[in-house]
Amino acid sequence: MGSAPVPAELLTLRDSIDVIDAELLQALAKRFALTGRVGELKASMDLEPFDGVREAEKLERLRTMAAELGLSASLIDDLFSRIMREAVLNHKQLKEARG
Repeated sequence: MGSAPVPAELLTLRDSIDVIDAELLQALAKRFALTGRVGELKASMDLEPFDGVREAEKLERLRTMAAELGLSASLIDDLFSRIMREAVLNHKQLKEARG
């Protein structure tokens, strides 16, 4: 890296990005709190942790939203597939804990 000073505008933009990153993490934590409750309900009702139809419908809605916002469908698929995979793993653990 060079030793030139970082322009103030770049620092301001980076600070804004840091704020948004924190907001994304907070939103993700809220989402996992909700999916945790879903997992508890599924476990208490002896439902399967994975709902393929729901996931497919959700991904399709997210792809549509992404397109409207000018975001990459591939990014959205990768990101939300990973998030949903983690939620399903949590649901499986809750179901196994119930025996």
